[in-house]
Amino acid sequence: MLRLIAHLDFPFYTPKGAYPVGGAVRDLLLGRRPKDLDFAAQDPLRAAEEAQRRLGGSLFPLDEARGQYRLVVGSSTLDFAPVEGTLEEDLSRRDFRLNALLWRRGRVFGLAGVEEDLAKRLLRPVAEENLYQDHLRSLRAVRLAATLGLGLPRATREALRRHARFLLAHPEALPARERVREELARLLLSPRAAWGFHTLGETGLLEVYLPELKPLWGLHQGGVHHLDGWRHTLSVLFHLGWLWPEAPLRARLAALYHDVGKPLTRRFDPEVGRFRFLGHAEVGAEVAHASLLWLRFPKEVAEGVRELVRRHMDHPPEEARALRRFYLRRKGLLPDLPYLMAADRLAARGVEGEAWTLLEDYQEALAEPLPERPLLSGEEAMALLGLKPGPEVGQALEALLLAQAEGRVRNREEAAAFLLYWKGGREATAT
Repeated sequence: MLRLIAHLDFPFYTPKGAYPVGGAVRDLLLGRRPKDLDFAAQDPLRAAEEAQRRLGGSLFPLDEARGQYRLVVGSSTLDFAPVEGTLEEDLSRRDFRLNALLWRRGRVFGLAGVEEDLAKRLLRPVAEENLYQDHLRSLRAVRLAATLGLGLPRATREALRRHARFLLAHPEALPARERVREELARLLLSPRAAWGFHTLGETGLLEVYLPELKPLWGLHQGGVHHLDGWRHTLSVLFHLGWLWPEAPLRARLAALYHDVGKPLTRRFDPEVGRFRFLGHAEVGAEVAHASLLWLRFPKEVAEGVRELVRRHMDHPPEEARALRRFYLRRKGLLPDLPYLMAADRLAARGVEGEAWTLLEDYQEALAEPLPERPLLSGEEAMALLGLKPGPEVGQALEALLLAQAEGRVRNREEAAAFLLYWKGGREATAT
């Protein structure tokens, strides 16, 4: 039987015959302002069309056979789905008790037990079998807990472990990769991302969705590393968000994958008396790239992560001009790369001070922005140097751009003089 949970004004337009349900109602009760709205309606299409007449936007079917429609209004989405059976039956089929909420005429109704979930900010399934009605729900549980600051009680964690074992035994039941990607991305972008991925590991869901990261679990590293491979990865992810709360998805994915190549390159070195991981950045870069493409991440994101993982072991030089050259050659990876490098050092022992030096040097080196393009075009360089189209033109422009980054060339006249000097030096070397 539905229970009256609270009296609450719903601050959004509600079409006739439609009831706000799920996350929007939950967010209002938790003191959050929802962006996307879900409605249960006796006639979803009619309700969606009424909302469109009132609000505008674009209306299209999500699943016409099931009567599911979406209205996009600006940056918000309004989803409409049919009421399945009675309102109580409809709510009883939902994933978690905090999502099994319904607003009607200024009152919020829910299932038994949701009052405690709200008071203690806990996430519990409506019923464990509901996890098996949509196999993405266990992953969504971890994402919701991380993004909303909710706890996962022991019974919920045990249910997630059982569901993870089921998915490992039945890979044909795995959700579409695009849906998995969206949940993982939202989890990574949350302030509690490190906690979320720790929970994925504890519940077995990491092995389900990111099996390439599982070998890091318990991987002894030695040297400056006091944490095993997986805990070090979580610490890097945490410190990245701590240093740079606005870190984009590309940087966070790179933190998650930066050491994925270590289990594949682990070799004992008798000269130093411990295991080493030579080449792990290069190997890990390819693993990360393949894994992200498999999960349907955009190509540019996967390629950016590959380069960040490949370069995370590079050592920035100390001399000012050399440092500007260093970052110019990695310009497409900025500012992600220095923050990733700093987070990697903060997650180790005895090298934490290097993180602050690295970031301070980076900020000082880029106090004057790096040049966007050479001061002279390719055509101008060819006319000046008497060159025909070919690799030498690109080499000349690259040398000019580096000279601009170092501050040795500041205008077109100096650029022309530099290129003539550059050509003379090459000719002298050739003879």
